[in-house]
Amino acid sequence: MTKFCLDDKVAIVTGSSRGIGKEIAIALAKNGAHVVVTSRSYERALKVTEEIIKQGGRAMSCSFDLEDHRSGKLLLETVSKQFNRIDILVNNAISRDSISPCPFSKLQYENLAFGMTTNLTNTIHLTSQAYPYLKTTKGIIINIGSVIVNRHMAGLLLYSVIKGAITQLTKGLASEWADDGIRVNQINPGFIETDSMVQRYPEKILQDYKTKLQLYHPLGRIGKSREIADLAVYMVSDEARWMTGTVVDIDGGYSNQRIPFPLQQEKQT
Repeated sequence: MTKFCLDDKVAIVTGSSRGIGKEIAIALAKNGAHVVVTSRSYERALKVTEEIIKQGGRAMSCSFDLEDHRSGKLLLETVSKQFNRIDILVNNAISRDSISPCPFSKLQYENLAFGMTTNLTNTIHLTSQAYPYLKTTKGIIINIGSVIVNRHMAGLLLYSVIKGAITQLTKGLASEWADDGIRVNQINPGFIETDSMVQRYPEKILQDYKTKLQLYHPLGRIGKSREIADLAVYMVSDEARWMTGTVVDIDGGYSNQRIPFPLQQEKQT
């Protein structure tokens, strides 16, 4: 990976004890940032923090629960007190328990309200609370979306609606906060092989899953968390200083997949 200079930047990555968030935290630390690893479980966050420090990086652990709107204020105050600055906010956390696959016709109000409040309202709330800190440092926000907004997937309409709203948040804040020197961009990952996926499923099931998905990816495979992290590092670097309000799909071509023509070409006689 190309080395970018993030020396002494303070970066908060929500939901960074595993998966994409973990790889983003590790990558930011490798490029010089002081990373705040967050998770609902302080122990899981601490494990990643120790891994970063062992690799020569700088990190600290904080508890952060996206389901609790009060958690964000405490997180920001803790980090600001420790470092007296916040330069980068990566909104990666999502409560998957609140957006389990479900046909839209069977979606109950309680599930709808919980899913929207947890994953959308509380993300917006955290971002708005981060504004004064980021204004001071002319900071950067990266929102993690999903390519699901480009292609419907059965049972995941609520998830798609939430991620679509995050896209509008990205574009709106990029415009509103530009005068304050705050850049806001978004990464839409496609299908990614994460460490939790590897741990959760038997090897054969995982391999069958990956083989089937290859058919829908022009580049012939699903992605890796590190590939998302590499893009995130570039986006928060000074090399991307003229980028704001940009939404980047990184999905191996899934959103632009090749579709075979339904009719076979007649053989010439």
